[in-house]
Amino acid sequence: MNSIRLVLSDYDRTFTDETLRVAPGLAEAIRRLRDRGVLFSIVSGRKYSFMIDFYRSMEGLVDSFIAENGCVGYAGGCRQVIAEAGGREELLQELGSRSIGYDAGDVVISVHRRHLPEVEEVLKFFPAYHMIQNVDSLMLLPQGASKATGIRWLMDVYCLGPGQMACIGDAENDIEMRGLCRLMGAVANALPAVKSESDYVCKRSFGAGLLEFLEHIERLQEAGPAEITG
Repeated sequence: MNSIRLVLSDYDRTFTDETLRVAPGLAEAIRRLRDRGVLFSIVSGRKYSFMIDFYRSMEGLVDSFIAENGCVGYAGGCRQVIAEAGGREELLQELGSRSIGYDAGDVVISVHRRHLPEVEEVLKFFPAYHMIQNVDSLMLLPQGASKATGIRWLMDVYCLGPGQMACIGDAENDIEMRGLCRLMGAVANALPAVKSESDYVCKRSFGAGLLEFLEHIERLQEAGPAEITG
């Protein structure tokens, strides 16, 4: 059996499709891996409030999650703010004064991509924040915060090293997981940049692609340590 102990999946367009539906067979594949002692976590840019509702709806299928692109985590029944920065209220006021619509989570502030030029200008006055571009949004985060920040927190929670984790995603912010995971997958609908960084590129899209990746990990589990390759 190989050493993968934790699988990390993006949420939108990876765990679900574009309508937030879960692929048939995916839950059973997660259960099979969990029966082998492999934990399953979601790492998402979505707000904590959304993710805690999702987590509860899974009724124990998901072990933990990272929300807000690495800034807030949930494991073992406890919420943890992993990264935050001062000046948040002032930043929100500045966005509002420029008529830039936003969606504020516990830490992360999301803005539509059409506001990219204005947001770049605003951030010149807020050096404690940086911007990450997702498929359909701009995420304003504390400097240094990323999905990797949240994964490092989970590594401490579960006492894991990089060689014990696998990840999969579809967008630019998922590439941040690459450096901390032994194995990275990309669903078929992933951006070219994600596919180029991945060890395993799925033939299928969305949750069907995640299912394919989990089945790949199952085969690695059965093959043994020497077979852990992309």
